[in-house]
Amino acid sequence: MRHHRLTISQKGGQVRETEHMPGPDLIEAAQLRRLASTVLSKTPDDLAALAETNPMLIWEWIEAFRKERLAAEAEARYWSAAAAALSTANPETVRAAAE
Repeated sequence: MRHHRLTISQKGGQVRETEHMPGPDLIEAAQLRRLASTVLSKTPDDLAALAETNPMLIWEWIEAFRKERLAAEAEARYWSAAAAALSTANPETVRAAAE
């Protein structure tokens, strides 16, 4: 699951995403996204020819796409849970807790 790093400034409570260099996971995800785009642009005959010449490569790609899909589904559940938690927040309850 991917998480964004946020920092909160002590002055004014501003929230901003921290800047960092892309790590190997981010680079791999970008490469997989480009690979998926390329695969989707190929004809069925092109893909059949690739599968015939290098079937193990095809299975490696399928497995990589499957893992990426599972990670995306887990991330979607994470964001949905956060949104659901916020949607149940009652402003009156929050004010009472702060007092």
